[in-house]
Amino acid sequence: MIVSLDWLSEYVDLPEVDVLTERLLLSGLNHESTKNVGVDTAIDLEVTSNRPDCLGHIGVAREVSVLFQRPLKIPRASITGPEASHPFSVAIDATDMCPFYTARLIRGVTVGPSPDWLVRRLEAVGVASVNNVVDITNYVMLECGQPLHAFDLSSLHGDNIIVRRARQGESFVAINHKEYELTSEMCVISDSKQPVAIAGVMGGAETEISTETTDVLIESAQFAPLPVRSAARALVLGSPSSYRFERGPDPAAVEWASCRAVELILDLAGGTFAAPAFQAGSLDSSQATIDLRMHRVEQVLGVSIPKQRQREILQSLGFVEHEPGADVIRWLAPTWRRDCTREIDLVEEVARVEGYDCVPENIPITAVPVQRSPRERMVRIVSESCVAAGFCEAMTRSVVGEKIEELSSPWGCTPALVCSPPLVQGADRLRRTLLPSLLDARSNSLSSGSSHGDLFEIAHCYLSRENDVLEDTTPIEEPLLLALVTGGDFFHGKGFAAAIFERLGLYEWSSAEKPIAHTDVEFGLTYHPFESAVLQAGRSAEILFHRSGEKSRRIGVVGEFSADVMKMCGLDRDSVGIELRLDGLEFTTMYEPTLFSLSSFPSIDRDMNLVVDEAISWASICAAIESTQCDALESIRLGQIWRDAERLGKGKKSVVVSIRLRSFKETLSAEQANAFVDAMVNSCQDRVGAALRG
Repeated sequence: MIVSLDWLSEYVDLPEVDVLTERLLLSGLNHESTKNVGVDTAIDLEVTSNRPDCLGHIGVAREVSVLFQRPLKIPRASITGPEASHPFSVAIDATDMCPFYTARLIRGVTVGPSPDWLVRRLEAVGVASVNNVVDITNYVMLECGQPLHAFDLSSLHGDNIIVRRARQGESFVAINHKEYELTSEMCVISDSKQPVAIAGVMGGAETEISTETTDVLIESAQFAPLPVRSAARALVLGSPSSYRFERGPDPAAVEWASCRAVELILDLAGGTFAAPAFQAGSLDSSQATIDLRMHRVEQVLGVSIPKQRQREILQSLGFVEHEPGADVIRWLAPTWRRDCTREIDLVEEVARVEGYDCVPENIPITAVPVQRSPRERMVRIVSESCVAAGFCEAMTRSVVGEKIEELSSPWGCTPALVCSPPLVQGADRLRRTLLPSLLDARSNSLSSGSSHGDLFEIAHCYLSRENDVLEDTTPIEEPLLLALVTGGDFFHGKGFAAAIFERLGLYEWSSAEKPIAHTDVEFGLTYHPFESAVLQAGRSAEILFHRSGEKSRRIGVVGEFSADVMKMCGLDRDSVGIELRLDGLEFTTMYEPTLFSLSSFPSIDRDMNLVVDEAISWASICAAIESTQCDALESIRLGQIWRDAERLGKGKKSVVVSIRLRSFKETLSAEQANAFVDAMVNSCQDRVGAALRG
């Protein structure tokens, strides 16, 4: 934002230039440069995106007034003189894009050169003079930050203005005399025939002000920031107006700017105001109410600022004391400070106005431990587990190309959300799973010489809700996922998944109906075969979460990648992927892990070589063994799976089960261990039809 000091001095008395720029810099308006423009001095200030109020001279003057405690003089905008009626009307068909629109008509205007003072002020801030009417609209925008536009009334078709969505493929010639093709996601100002302006971006060539213009229509409106930004980016048509509308100018300035422009046009170009103004919609000017604990300022800054001084600072900034209190005061934020919504925002306002240089460097500030949310604690636990296992964290793009998006997602079958325009060239779809992106990153890592390429990522994916959207939910679901890719086979991946779940206190159940008999838990996991275009059939599983009184739900998948996916990513090493859904598992951080002392007695290991049908799952075998409710059973581990149709029979497999037995009371004898193992073999024979292989 280039500011003319001659212009600025009209609203507030200014100190020396060096003092002014240094103080503005310390308060958040970074000083870029100072240069002389004729008899004037222009300073270039960097205005952050949260301070659109400083994109006008009055906003900067307000800052100067507060910082140097000098009175602020804002000119009144009043329209005087004879009035004439008019038959015009305005309608808004796209209220989500334009909440409020107002226009004023001036007849009998004489368009010509601007006076010298107006030309000099515009030139000081880098704006070329066009004619008196156009210059006035630019002047008012640079004065208060509210963009305006002037139409030549004789070039408009019909007696009404319509604010609507553009029709797909509709053409528009802007004032730069270039033709643009519009989309239905853009908002336009239209007469009864065609668009005459792209809302908040640029007016049209056909209705621009010329020396033949006699009747002028002045537009002032409130446009939603997102549609303006999207249109400006899509058409590569940025303008000073779009720059301000994207950041959200002061809604209270809409009417003021319109009246101010009419007043100046009547003064500099003559004419008659055709009253009344016509408008549609209602201004969205909601103001935040913020509770400030007066002692909080000292807690944060480490320096005491008197309560009365805090009040003076906030009141001078435009905040209104809504509900006074002894220590807690409720403040009403001004309409031009829509970035202030929290208590800490008010603390920052007090600090920057009082001066950060007033905060001592050597006074200790009482440290308050950060209270992490359950989700933050869960993510931290999971991340530490992955790093401890030797994985490197990756950050991949949220947008993917059509080729990757076609791969199925374990979290839903609805089509991917499409970004328009694409955020990245060749990638215009929001991903529904992290696995393909992470696998592609693994391929790049290995091809660049990495020895292992074991990667993990914690990020959101984006899904359209399959069912009807409720009133209190958005149509987009953003589950938080953890994905890992590594070398090895299915069992390698399942081991990693189990290790992560165990750190969260989640363990595998033998069946979905009830937990393991000798554990006292209300929730657990089971693994079931899973089919996917990304993972190999027969070498992948879905992970179901079971909790007492709730319906089971899928919270993860694990499996070896299919040959087609491996080929697409250019990988020639076997790889396995794990994807876990973390949202909904925050409750695990509320449970303290159960601690118990280790047994001082030695363990006994036994192996059972069981021949079972191919369809028998490992979980079923574990459930059969655990059904014996052996108190000495410490662990069950899968040793090996072997298939040989000639020796075992068609449709059979040999499963080696490793059992570890240990007692907390005594050293187990061989006879006791054998008795336990015999009972387990018999249970497997009865429950899953297993036969002990000799």
